[in-house]
Amino acid sequence: MQAPPLDFLQKAFLPVIHRLGPRIEIRLEKYGFYPAGGGRLTATVEPCERLSSICLLERGEIDRRAAMAIVANLPRSIAQREMDTIAKLLNWDAGLIEVVETRDSAGPGNIVLIELAGRNVTEIFCGFGRVGASAETVASEAADAARSYLVSGAAAGEHLTDQLLLPFALSGGGVFTAEKLNLHARTNMEIIRSFLPVNFVTEQEGPLVRVQIESQA
Repeated sequence: MQAPPLDFLQKAFLPVIHRLGPRIEIRLEKYGFYPAGGGRLTATVEPCERLSSICLLERGEIDRRAAMAIVANLPRSIAQREMDTIAKLLNWDAGLIEVVETRDSAGPGNIVLIELAGRNVTEIFCGFGRVGASAETVASEAADAARSYLVSGAAAGEHLTDQLLLPFALSGGGVFTAEKLNLHARTNMEIIRSFLPVNFVTEQEGPLVRVQIESQA
């Protein structure tokens, strides 16, 4: 199985980008896990004349939930333990979880993905398998991130936030709510300001942060 995991991941970022204007399709060619690497994908981009500024303040009611554990050149039992942990922590039934096994990878690897889809945005939370971390630990990290996002009420989670900053800046404006602004996001803002005539106005609103992108042109 190759396409489903990539479909799972691109649900978060691409729908928002499509609302900005361009159409993008991504296809997974080969898995690649650190340290062996070797992953490969292809992207087809249909550009637009001008990016649109959008308002993404509310994610809407969560109407789809799903979780997936992928193991490459590793025992299936690792992924099954991860999904059992997700089901227990989030109180989900078996119909919401999936285990994917693959040998199409240069080296071993493991990742856990949790999808929460609202009316306006879909968020994906990840837990990465690594030496010294149990399957239960990896799954718990992803589940904790998902629960934190749900509590915040924000449209964009912690890691989607820094990915949205550049396309919003390129459009010249827009606004969205973020779960939090980590150091990565704040650094990204400073770098973008150095190259584009935009300013980022942030305001804490209870458990979330409102991020306004204003053109300085």
